[in-house]
Amino acid sequence: PNAGKSTLLQAISRARPKVAAYPFTTVNPHIGMVQYDDLSQLAVADLPGLIRGSSKNKGLGYAFLQHVQRCRLLLYVIDLSGDDPLDQLDALKEELEEYSPGLSEKPSAIIANKIDLPYSKEVIQQLKDTGLEVMLISGKTGLGLEHMLTRAKQISDHRMAELEAEESTQEN
Repeated sequence: PNAGKSTLLQAISRARPKVAAYPFTTVNPHIGMVQYDDLSQLAVADLPGLIRGSSKNKGLGYAFLQHVQRCRLLLYVIDLSGDDPLDQLDALKEELEEYSPGLSEKPSAIIANKIDLPYSKEVIQQLKDTGLEVMLISGKTGLGLEHMLTRAKQISDHRMAELEAEESTQEN
């Protein structure tokens, strides 16, 4: 909640979800299409914030966890200016696992948002220590968005190639 997911979706697509400076602004999922120079597209979903207990039907997130299962790539949007960003990540991954074991193991990366606000360099190192790629951005100012979009496409394309190879192997 309040990590800047809707602001980010507005910054990278034509989607116009409600944006406000309070938690739980997103009550329904929003989909945005990211357009790339090579004419390819990437669908990006902004789902209502997950809180501890979402997998047990607490909060709004539970109703939308099923959509996460269809995603090729998970981008965890973490609020660097909030309390304990590492705990935010842990809560998200725990809820995904509680909902469907193995779900948090999908290809993923961390979007460390709100770098335009004060944050701790130590927090960035803690996020990097998780083993996931960390992309520093500001959805509000646009800092780091180009790099993040390039990496998201690369990771998504790589995952698509893996899935196609698996399908080809199963057909033979």
